[in-house]
Amino acid sequence: MDREAVADAVTAHALNSRFPTRMEFKGEQGQPIAGLVNYTFDETVHDDMADVYLRYQPDYACFVAIDVETGAILNITSFIKADEKWDNLVMRSDYPAASVFKMVTAAAGLDLGKVTPSSVIPFNGKSTTLYKKQVLSHEKTKWTRSPTFKESFAKSVNPVFGRLGVKQIGADNLRLYAHKFGFGEALQSDFHLPPSTLGLAMEDEWEVAEAASGYTRDITLSPIHAAQIAAIVANDGKMVTPYMVDSVVSNDGHVLYRAQHQNSSTPVITEKTAASLRSLMTETTRIGSARKSFRGLDRYKVYNNMEIGGKTGSLTGLSPRGRHDWFVGYAEKDGRRVAYASLIVNKEKWYVRSAYVARQFIYHYFTERMQDDVEMASAAAAE
Repeated sequence: MDREAVADAVTAHALNSRFPTRMEFKGEQGQPIAGLVNYTFDETVHDDMADVYLRYQPDYACFVAIDVETGAILNITSFIKADEKWDNLVMRSDYPAASVFKMVTAAAGLDLGKVTPSSVIPFNGKSTTLYKKQVLSHEKTKWTRSPTFKESFAKSVNPVFGRLGVKQIGADNLRLYAHKFGFGEALQSDFHLPPSTLGLAMEDEWEVAEAASGYTRDITLSPIHAAQIAAIVANDGKMVTPYMVDSVVSNDGHVLYRAQHQNSSTPVITEKTAASLRSLMTETTRIGSARKSFRGLDRYKVYNNMEIGGKTGSLTGLSPRGRHDWFVGYAEKDGRRVAYASLIVNKEKWYVRSAYVARQFIYHYFTERMQDDVEMASAAAAE
């Protein structure tokens, strides 16, 4: 059985948030084949994430987590508070990428040598706005602010990224890195997913500024792709391909399909660039736009010696209609690395932030891993 047959069968169920363990597939000659599906999901963490959403009751929410080294999807959770008919929110690709796209802009700037974490790009006005006078006709005044690039990334300063895109990176390079990170590209995996889109032609400077800062609804992103982008950064710049089926076994015990890791050895960005980008992402949780969600980590043992990085993004979208709130990132502890994408969509009232949901996932996932390590050590000592 090939991967395409698995993808056809799995996707039909996944769109309806169903992941049956027994499924029928099409064989090479079109004949039906029954098989037992072994997914890559961590059921305990899935239950924990479902509890988080039930506790805070956002209007719409979804969460994806993948193993950084293998690409195995560890968690897929989709939540809709009201009785509305939507496909699995994780399997959609029409959410505005918002400031999450700044990860691509930063990667391009760092990789091309146009900027370093300590570079200074001054700006005027509010950090959350994007006006032509802030980007195309910047003039130094007594009110000009001059943050480092690391600070600008952490605090998601739109004018800085607009200026970086227009003045230093340019349309061609920004398109190139968007495609390198998977925008507009089909995901070759064991499920079908519409590609994230780069809907701006960037034929003029202003469209470049909009794209570079993520201040547009014309760049869309799926949660799975968002987690993949974070995994690339956490994996020293190497491509990671998400997958959700570990194996399919026939009723008589024969292995019909086994996952083959599709991760490419060709780097999307250099190892140095990936390290620099991680340094920017950790600032987001320390002093940046996600700092409130990650306060007080030192009170919990599980977070000791853990590296947590991410990027926030927020923009009003139309499908579902509401304010889209992203947190996309990674966590690493004792050599174990996981990447994730958290998305909350609220119609009017905020119930919980996407970054706080990610924090809950990190807590549950690594707590479970610590317990596994203790049990393995106890079993080894008993032998």
